[in-house]
Amino acid sequence: MKKFLYIAAMTLLLASCTEDFKDWADPQSNPQEDVIVFGTGSIASVGVIDLAEVPEDQETVKVCDITAPATTDTTYKPEYIIYLNDNPFVLGADGTMNVKELSDYVVSLFGQAPEVRELTARVKSIMSDGTTATSIMSDEFTVKVIPATPMISSAYYYVGTSNGWTACDPTYKLDNGGGDVYTNPVFTVVVPATGEDNWFKIYSQETMDLGVDGFWGGDFIGYAVNGENEMSGSFVEGANDQIAFAFKIPADIRADKYRLSFNMMDRTFEFEPIIELGTPDLWYLVGSCIGNGSWGNAADALGTALVPLYPATDNYSILNYVGYFPAGQGFKLIHNPGNWDEQWGMTDGVLVKNDGGSGNIEVAEDGYYQITYDMEMDALTITKYAGPVSIYSMITMPGGYQDWNVGGNQMNAMSSVVENHDWCLKDITYPDTELKFAADGSWTVNWGGAAFPVGIGEQNGPNIPVAAGTYDVIFNDILGEYYFILK
Repeated sequence: MKKFLYIAAMTLLLASCTEDFKDWADPQSNPQEDVIVFGTGSIASVGVIDLAEVPEDQETVKVCDITAPATTDTTYKPEYIIYLNDNPFVLGADGTMNVKELSDYVVSLFGQAPEVRELTARVKSIMSDGTTATSIMSDEFTVKVIPATPMISSAYYYVGTSNGWTACDPTYKLDNGGGDVYTNPVFTVVVPATGEDNWFKIYSQETMDLGVDGFWGGDFIGYAVNGENEMSGSFVEGANDQIAFAFKIPADIRADKYRLSFNMMDRTFEFEPIIELGTPDLWYLVGSCIGNGSWGNAADALGTALVPLYPATDNYSILNYVGYFPAGQGFKLIHNPGNWDEQWGMTDGVLVKNDGGSGNIEVAEDGYYQITYDMEMDALTITKYAGPVSIYSMITMPGGYQDWNVGGNQMNAMSSVVENHDWCLKDITYPDTELKFAADGSWTVNWGGAAFPVGIGEQNGPNIPVAAGTYDVIFNDILGEYYFILK
């Protein structure tokens, strides 16, 4: 704003220009190449201006040398405007202008690549005594500027645990989505986890071009401090194990793959673990207090005698369930409907797996319990549940496929021998659509979520995106968990 106010003031002054040059000499018509003269003053180029070398706290940078025009009337004082490619900017009497204005203007014209950019420049000297003003315009000269942006390579690569620290290996090449690297400066690669600590570095095409023999003498991207262990932050680029030290993703961060992202413009990184969920592997509750209480384990008993545990949305190896269990009523967990070979039971108050002589699992007192089974750790826990619980007479699945009829497409209650909180609708075919779960034929209580086919619905959450197909749908109204089981 200050610049524009200044220029507006100069415009008002020029409206009273006298054309009287007060004994100033006329501008030379053929000035020297490196010095352009006007009046008895002059403008001189200052060479290449590398904005990367300007300290961060410095507000102005010198763009030309000024020798002020002389006048026999000392009441006249000079002010200056520099025109860069015919665009005006405030210029100080010492030939300096605002760093940010210069940088932003150069980037707007040429982009952010740190290359020498040439601007055609002219300087206007405005002489004023406060009442009358006159101006002199210099001849053209060149201002050369290098934007203050880091050098970004045309390509980057991974070297580390996932490729056996193989030099000059293009297997894991980072991708910026194409186009100019200064327009798209974020480079990303996905590498496999190996089950151990993943140590690695990133290197540029220039280091790749050194070949195997010169590889480790090139520059690398890494941590600034040896031994760091951050999943996001700022990186450095330089000599191997002198300036840039290896990144590390600990093995205890569970992942099948890692997505590694580097913003080469602001010199930051972010590492994201990726878990390939695959298809959930279910376990089922069966017993006298489960479903219809029949202890039936037939393959088609889902939703009648068998009630499933629900896979966690971010880790299908974790199964959860919350429901009502009366004291003294037995139940077990089975893996494969149709046989009893793989099951969880209880012996002497201890949960046991695959013990043919184990008894039924029982809880000590009536109440709501949470069952969690970690299949990776093969660990089953049963604990009291203290969260809020509501009882519903009906759950429906309104959606775009049936014009959002909140009372339509009722699900079936899975439990008939105890208080029910699990619902099922089998063999239902959907087009590509969106839907929600709703309680008691009303929108007052409804569950939605962005995840599919497994998710946790939230009150008034987003519509659930359903892919076309035929499914068995299961839903727990305490946890809000759902699973669309593709047939």
